[in-house]
Amino acid sequence: MGTGQAARWIGRLSARLSARLSARLSARLSARLSARLSARLSARLSARLVPLQNRVREVLSRPQTRRRLRVLGFVVLAIGAGWAFAALDLDLAALSLRPVLLNLLVLSPLNLLLAAMTLQLSAAALQRPMALRLATTRTAQAALAELLPLPGGAMVRGAALVEAGASAPAAASMVIATALLTLAMTLTGAGFALVVLGLPLGWALMLGAGLGLLLVVAGMTRRVAIRLIAAMVGLRILTITLSIVRLLASLAALGQTGTVVQALLYTVATTLGASVGIVPGGFGLNESLAAGLAQMIDASPAAAFMAVALNRCLDLVAAAALSALTGWRAS
Repeated sequence: MGTGQAARWIGRLSARLSARLSARLSARLSARLSARLSARLSARLSARLVPLQNRVREVLSRPQTRRRLRVLGFVVLAIGAGWAFAALDLDLAALSLRPVLLNLLVLSPLNLLLAAMTLQLSAAALQRPMALRLATTRTAQAALAELLPLPGGAMVRGAALVEAGASAPAAASMVIATALLTLAMTLTGAGFALVVLGLPLGWALMLGAGLGLLLVVAGMTRRVAIRLIAAMVGLRILTITLSIVRLLASLAALGQTGTVVQALLYTVATTLGASVGIVPGGFGLNESLAAGLAQMIDASPAAAFMAVALNRCLDLVAAAALSALTGWRAS
């Protein structure tokens, strides 16, 4: 090999080594710099958002704040009901009583009974027996407690589990887990309804909620027997089916028509409004969500608003009557 060829070979080798070394050093420096910047930005963002989140949570948990939000919810409900009456040109004398009586005397009590059986299953999941009579009483009280300026329904259900012998942390965890299960199943059903109605958004909602449902069930299997989880899922399917029938009955009472798929979509309003927890009991919020969903699918927002509002009123009447029959005990 001549001197010129050796020089060229050494030059090429040096260039390759230099390029590789430069690329590796650049990649390492870039990764370190990116990690440091990401950590700093994350720390700064967390330092600002966490106090804000805690502040918002603290403000929303104040009784006076929840009292004001409850009043606001009633105002929204009243205004919305007035708007719905005007939009539908409703006359109270023209309302059909048969669907109302069917809902009040059969469907609403049956809805409370399914909720009581769910509470009974929650106690069984914690290995604590609970009589159906007691579960029914506490479920009716929980429905009425939503009127209070605090998360009354969840508190009553949690207290019922403690009363059955569960620890407070275990009771709270079970109430949260069952609420997440209900929310995930309802959102999955709503996504399916949107898909059937031809809205592409439904696919994302159905798949996302379905994934969330699988995660909730997987988390519950660590502490709860699979047969009990299957029973909880089955009860919620029955509850959603009953909610569809109740909404259709309320629409019929108002002289309006609706489809099963539309009613399935509206069921998410009640669950989502209660889960958000901003307005106690979701007053006004549930009905507004139903109206918004109806607008999305080119249905009657006023009819959806009034159907959900009518179901709420019938639920409260049935809960009050059931509490009186099974023995109300103020705590």
